[in-house]
Amino acid sequence: MKPAGTGPATGRTAETLGLYAALGCLGYLLTALGAILPELREERGLPRVEAALYPSAFALGLVIVGLVGHRLAARLGRYAVPAALTALVGGAALLAASGERLGTAAGALVLGLGGAGLVQLVPTALRAAQDGDGTIQIGEANAVSSAASVVSPILIGAALAHGLGWRPAFAAPPLLAAATLLLLTRPPRPPVPVPAAAAGVRPSGTAGTEPGGRPVGGEGDRGAVGFWGRWTDLVLAVGVEFCMVFWAADFLGSVKGLGSGSAATLSAGFVLGMAAGRAAAGPVVRRAGRPDRLLALATAVGLGGFAVLWASPAPVAVAGLVVTGLGVALLYPVILGQALAARPSEPVRAAARCALASGVAIGVAPLALGALADLTTLRAAALVAPVLLLVLLVRCGRRLRTETAW
Repeated sequence: MKPAGTGPATGRTAETLGLYAALGCLGYLLTALGAILPELREERGLPRVEAALYPSAFALGLVIVGLVGHRLAARLGRYAVPAALTALVGGAALLAASGERLGTAAGALVLGLGGAGLVQLVPTALRAAQDGDGTIQIGEANAVSSAASVVSPILIGAALAHGLGWRPAFAAPPLLAAATLLLLTRPPRPPVPVPAAAAGVRPSGTAGTEPGGRPVGGEGDRGAVGFWGRWTDLVLAVGVEFCMVFWAADFLGSVKGLGSGSAATLSAGFVLGMAAGRAAAGPVVRRAGRPDRLLALATAVGLGGFAVLWASPAPVAVAGLVVTGLGVALLYPVILGQALAARPSEPVRAAARCALASGVAIGVAPLALGALADLTTLRAAALVAPVLLLVLLVRCGRRLRTETAW
């Protein structure tokens, strides 16, 4: 904790590492939810569109927290992060323990409420504890989350290959990690909005600058991008990410012909690429210059990787999945950092609205992909992901041209 009267802390404090670990539990469970969808479909004879409703229940939790989360955070104070973490792992336990559709959906919803709380609270807490807009720390936190995401499909694939079923590998590791984290760490302080004058920034809606001199949040500045522009970018980026997270295992099994255990394990290729990309987020963000240039390059890499995944046989397709993850990796932390920087005087409310963007994306994009797969084929439906990337690329290109003209 920072002593009273000091400026924002830098570096990886115990509080920062605890926030990273909490986001790691979320990353593990999100990817695990995608890895078990083929098993849930087989167990219960579900069409893909109904299986996609489980991620949609998670997304509903994000939407709820996105609308009222800033009020809940204010009521819970320093216990907000522990409460969110408890809901996250409690929902996972309920999902794993239930043998009925209603119980599984309720578990996914509670998991979503807890996960949404972490999505809202962790970035604002990291940003409050650091200098700058927190993009680097958000990138590092998401790197931890992505590293944890790599582990869950591997464990679930191994459990399936040994006849143990998916449930122990789905619920047990995050339950143990969360219990340890709650026992060993004190509740982090809630982020406290700093008055604009004290923070050296202008109120939301007027032009300000980041430490590097780039404009942020100036609605009247043609070179700046407002909060809602970044919010839209966030919907597109998160939609791509979770189309891949939730459907990669099914795609590798149904389209590329891999067995269930192998498909679940090798679907980790996407989050492996994301973990590698987010581990390099700090140096890349420092050197990239304008955010939209970095976003355009990352989007192009993601599109190239998807083309390899879609068109190649299984061994090469997995390599394409890794490259897709590498490109998609930087989209969320960069866009989120810019969105929060566009509302410096309202960090908690801005983070809640960003959680809402994630909920909209997760609720709509994977469900649309599943519904389209039932109507056509999963191979054709998977093209939802590159279409979202193309829209994001066009938006970034338009802004870069506008900045150049200005």
